[in-house]
Amino acid sequence: MKQILGSMTFGDQVDQDSAQEMLAQFTAAGNHEIDTAHIYCDGRTEEMLGRLLAPAARDQLYIASKVNPWNDDGLKPVSVNKQMAEILQRLGTDRVDLLYLHSPDLETPVAETLESCFELFQQRKFIHFGLSNYASWQVAEVVETCRRNGWMEPVVYQGMYNALTRDVERELFPCLRNYGIRFNAYNPLAGGMLTGKHLSMDDIPDSGRFNVERGYLDRYWKQDYFNVLQELQTACQEFDLKPVEVALSWLVHHSLLDDELGDGIILGASKVEHLLQNMMACKHAPLNQEILDILDRGWEIIKPNCFRYFRP
Repeated sequence: MKQILGSMTFGDQVDQDSAQEMLAQFTAAGNHEIDTAHIYCDGRTEEMLGRLLAPAARDQLYIASKVNPWNDDGLKPVSVNKQMAEILQRLGTDRVDLLYLHSPDLETPVAETLESCFELFQQRKFIHFGLSNYASWQVAEVVETCRRNGWMEPVVYQGMYNALTRDVERELFPCLRNYGIRFNAYNPLAGGMLTGKHLSMDDIPDSGRFNVERGYLDRYWKQDYFNVLQELQTACQEFDLKPVEVALSWLVHHSLLDDELGDGIILGASKVEHLLQNMMACKHAPLNQEILDILDRGWEIIKPNCFRYFRP
């Protein structure tokens, strides 16, 4: 399964030396895709990547970034153009390989946003187009609008997907497969919940995502998750498995991801050793039925209150 380096922690939890080591280890393993976004760390993430990516290495990498609606102009053309220019300036490049719309803008007509993206596409500011956090009906609207106007169509969707968060399976995956759009999974470890570090709802960490980002608490810090994680932890001990191995093996071998269709998993980390552990876990063997049953039962418990896959 394709591995993609998530850079959201670069410039915050990850300093430049650690980021450089992560890039070196990631590419040495034969990987070449890097995911970032205009909004990450108020631009510091892209600036750090720009300092780290030597011009000679740039053509060996596949770099994705995202423009977002979280500003006064949403995804109006003026905002899309401004963000695109800032992305390229920060990264020190004349193009990105993939540009996502990070989230829908319900205030701006979708055709207006897409036309501005098409103009940037014609200028070769980006090569491929993608969507993230869009509802299935919005994906269909985007594709059909692009087809009617002869604009570039989205080829990839980035969405929240892991063994205990499967909201994308019911409607989104059928929509994507219908349009030939591949899927890149973010939060494969449920923001760290599937690492085995968090076993009590009362123990909110002093640092990390659950300390600094309220959205992650709202998404995963729920009693249903902890109930399932306690059962999973016991089973992991019985079968000599690490929770990270379970989480990533499930995505690689037992989820709706399809390597042959070009799907991938975004691996982020706050430490070099965590990234290496995650990369190795993606090569783990398929899971036994007892572990799969725990995950399936866990999803049924979590499903009624699962954080939805789309925004806003």
